[in-house]
Amino acid sequence: MAIAKGKWVLVVPSLLAFAWGIAVWAQGTAPEKPSAAKVPPKVAKKAREYKGSPTPPKTLVKQADGHWTPYTPPKPEKGEELYTIKKGDTLSELAQEKLGDWLLWPQIWDLNPYIKDAHWIYPGDPLLIRKPQVISEKMPVEKAPPPPPEKKQQGPKLEIEEEAALPPVTANDVYCSGFVSSNFRMPALRIVSGPERVRESLATGNVVYLNGGTENGVQNGDIYFVIRKGSVVHHPETGHVIGTFYGRVGRVKVISAQKRTAIAQIIQSCDEIRYGFGLVPFHPIPIPWDIKASKSVPVYLPDDHSKPKGRIIWTKDRRSVVGQHYLIYINLGSNQGLLPGDKLWIYRHANEEDSLITSTRDLFRQDQVVPPGRDLFREKSAMEKAIRRDSREPKAGSYSGQEVSSGDHESASKDTRYPANQGRHFNPINAIKDYLGEAVVLTTRRNTACCKILISPKESHVGDWVELE
Repeated sequence: MAIAKGKWVLVVPSLLAFAWGIAVWAQGTAPEKPSAAKVPPKVAKKAREYKGSPTPPKTLVKQADGHWTPYTPPKPEKGEELYTIKKGDTLSELAQEKLGDWLLWPQIWDLNPYIKDAHWIYPGDPLLIRKPQVISEKMPVEKAPPPPPEKKQQGPKLEIEEEAALPPVTANDVYCSGFVSSNFRMPALRIVSGPERVRESLATGNVVYLNGGTENGVQNGDIYFVIRKGSVVHHPETGHVIGTFYGRVGRVKVISAQKRTAIAQIIQSCDEIRYGFGLVPFHPIPIPWDIKASKSVPVYLPDDHSKPKGRIIWTKDRRSVVGQHYLIYINLGSNQGLLPGDKLWIYRHANEEDSLITSTRDLFRQDQVVPPGRDLFREKSAMEKAIRRDSREPKAGSYSGQEVSSGDHESASKDTRYPANQGRHFNPINAIKDYLGEAVVLTTRRNTACCKILISPKESHVGDWVELE
């Protein structure tokens, strides 16, 4: 059939419009194909290289809905949309259909860990399939702030803990101290020998032999102070004899007592212990634990004549200059009202004669006295015998150190407490006290005491004054 030339003009546009409408309808009714997400390199590598078992599982279990499977499918949680595997399905085909790329099948497997082998899936088993999030290139992505730069460590960190402050007074201060007395007599019980007789100096752990046993009251387990007799102590100003210094140099414990002898072991040594040292029964000594040192020494204190005043008459190791933590001995004791724990100020009068000179004179006086011989087998010199005339040995059978008289004959000087009125030459400046430090009383006897210096901004000497706080 022939068509006029003018009618072709109307037919062609109509055909084009009809074709466009069919295309739009087809596009609206066709299923939407999921857009492929970018496959992570690790997932793609796993998808290509995975090799499962060449043979299927042998043990199948019939499920409640009637299908058979070697796996144990989990119960679906609320809100989850599961896909039921059909005959002929594979994970790669499902990934291509549902996720847009067959290389994403490991992601489906990861969501369904009950499937032991990805090559063998069974119709009727459920699959959880989630579409990976597709990030549009046009959407701005907030970049996380860069981490702070790591500081290069110079080396291992060293944390130094502060050392705990020690108490002002320790048990060693008290049990290793001494005393000055004029009427103490050395006991008859002594260290006379040991397994190694050639050894001259003994210390902790050494075994020693005693010259007394059960007949003299020595029993197994008894503990004794080891006493060393020292030099005669003189008053630092007048030179009068105050007494003799005796030091506690350790302790021994009896481990085997026989009838007339005993074996003991040294359990503490404060200083070297030698044969011939005496033994006094051990007794606990109160320790002033709660003492606190003052923060500083005073510049001025009003004079109180009711408080006892005395002098430093001796120092540990016979030192002429002492400071903080040193032990000193003074010519004040229980007769003057001193008790362990009492604190004293150490001072010196202004423009007073140099105490170091006084100490030197005192040491010179004491150097005139021959110190006791350490060798028990050496013959005593005539001079030593003359010096020891008034130091009578204990009577036979006396095995404990004791005061030999009920009265205390320690002869302190009868000075008038410097400074004295010197007539028209008296200078009131001499009465000003220069405070040197602070000490605490550890042990007392009748007219003497052992003290420990707590603080000492200035050095102290033998001859310096002490006053009860």
